[in-house]
Amino acid sequence: MGRFLLRRLLALVPVLLIVLAIVFAMSRLIPGDPAITLLGPGATEGQIAALRAQLHLDEPGWRQFLSYLGGLARGDLGTSLKTGAPVLSEIATRLPATMELAVLATILAVAIGVPVGVLSAVRPNSGFDHATRLVALTGVSTPAFLLALVLQLVFGIALGWLPISGRTDPVIFLDSVTGFAVPDALLAGNWEAAWDALAHLILPALVLAAFLGATLSRFVRDSMIEAMAEDYIRTARAKGLPNRSVVFVHALRNALLPAVTILGLKFAELLGGAILTETVFAWPGVGRYMFDAIRNRDYPVVQGATLVFALLFMLVTVLVDLVHGWLDPRIRARMT
Repeated sequence: MGRFLLRRLLALVPVLLIVLAIVFAMSRLIPGDPAITLLGPGATEGQIAALRAQLHLDEPGWRQFLSYLGGLARGDLGTSLKTGAPVLSEIATRLPATMELAVLATILAVAIGVPVGVLSAVRPNSGFDHATRLVALTGVSTPAFLLALVLQLVFGIALGWLPISGRTDPVIFLDSVTGFAVPDALLAGNWEAAWDALAHLILPALVLAAFLGATLSRFVRDSMIEAMAEDYIRTARAKGLPNRSVVFVHALRNALLPAVTILGLKFAELLGGAILTETVFAWPGVGRYMFDAIRNRDYPVVQGATLVFALLFMLVTVLVDLVHGWLDPRIRARMT
């Protein structure tokens, strides 16, 4: 297991270099000049040229890339062209907000998607199965930004139940211990702040959980139906085992393998793919930070955020492989 993990981690290095090279090249294809964006349309040619020289934007692309790699070797992701702040510290400040949102969305998706998938598999082609299939298709097909706007309109504006933007109310102050708003409030014993932070989390988490929960329920259903047709299930039934034991002990454990794969990959996508959701809800996470960077042509931020997202995605895939080995002894035997 240890050698397998070491090989997987070493394999991340060339992949990250390829991702970085692609992002570095594509970021330079964004229309416009960062110097003009920073100075405004009224800037003179001399001011633009001076700023380009100051930011090293007048150097050849290959020299900029090698300089950036040298910074990475020292743990430096560069400096934001817009704010002048180190990109690494900016991402570290915003990453807990994105993680908190993704974790809650995943919990909601699992809590809804897995039971719905199991019940649909136990009663295939029933009215419940057809209804959940329709709901799942709607959840997969609905654009995230549209669902976000609908939830804001209904629960935030029409009913006034939940806040529609931000992470906490501006009048609430919390000392950051973990970087996660809800745990920090609970650690401080501030129940009002904890509820306020959770209330701000609910709508954006529901938007992200809708697609993941719908996808997960379909995967669990299909995997469960396939598992229920296996010989060992018929043997378990012939031995007189209770139906609950057959379904949840024997069938579900094997059906979870493909579900774990899709859950891990989708969780990694939530970390890097919540840009629209964070923007609509004014959520102060890395996704919104990256969106603003793309709009401002802030190359170091785009490169640094993409690199962090790529690293998180690959680490999650390694974790998924380890979970597979824990669930299936046959896979664990090959991890040598």
